[in-house]
Amino acid sequence: MRFKDKVVLVTGAGRGMGKAIALAYAAEGAKLVVSARTPKYGNETVEQIKALNCEATLVGGDIADRAAIKSMVEGAIDHFGQLDIVVHCAADTAHGLITEMPDETFDHLVRSNIQSLFWLAKDAAPHLTKAESKGRIIFISSGEANRKYTPTLIPYGSSKAFMNAFARGLAVEFGALNILVNVVEPGLIGTDHMMSTLGEELPHLLAEHFPVPRLGQSADIASAVLFLTSNEASYITGTSLLVDGGATMVALPKIEELLKKS
Repeated sequence: MRFKDKVVLVTGAGRGMGKAIALAYAAEGAKLVVSARTPKYGNETVEQIKALNCEATLVGGDIADRAAIKSMVEGAIDHFGQLDIVVHCAADTAHGLITEMPDETFDHLVRSNIQSLFWLAKDAAPHLTKAESKGRIIFISSGEANRKYTPTLIPYGSSKAFMNAFARGLAVEFGALNILVNVVEPGLIGTDHMMSTLGEELPHLLAEHFPVPRLGQSADIASAVLFLTSNEASYITGTSLLVDGGATMVALPKIEELLKKS
């Protein structure tokens, strides 16, 4: 029970990695503030947490909305009276060629993946600074950030590169506030969203070429997040932990060739 009575806000906790992270904290005694854009999914996560005999509350989840970000933090304080850990997992995954992407699509991505970092850090800091064993912020980035450039994912990957740089600077500024800031960079993780985008077969075919030849799971990311916010990581700040099975170290075959062989 490493996180007994800690209050943890997880954005994007309705599905996928965010949900896995929230449930992992609950399994170790934390009190959860569940942020989910779709209330149906957020409520499902809350009910699963309560089934573990842990406390949870649902707050808004539109990270592109300044007022919604503020309400997330205020909801945590109103319900639990404190905030110890923030895990920012929600993101806009818009993709497309630069020459074909509508301005409005890119604008929404910037609000979701860049401006939300500033808003969330600014609103949470006054509460995280009061945490008993250092406040923690974890940003969920991507292996796309600074490591490779995939066609149709340039805007997304670049926004995650900004996230990494922002987190490093924030770690310096927030060190004086008793707050540690770190990043987790997932690789190809088998979330519902990813499988619906790429299909059930292609992700596994790609993963066969990784040094760790399997598709990543949301639980792999949850384990990394819990480590970086545990007492064992109290001397780690400003770092980016790549959790991708070595995917970014190898050249992958063309998708068309993989599908022909399957």
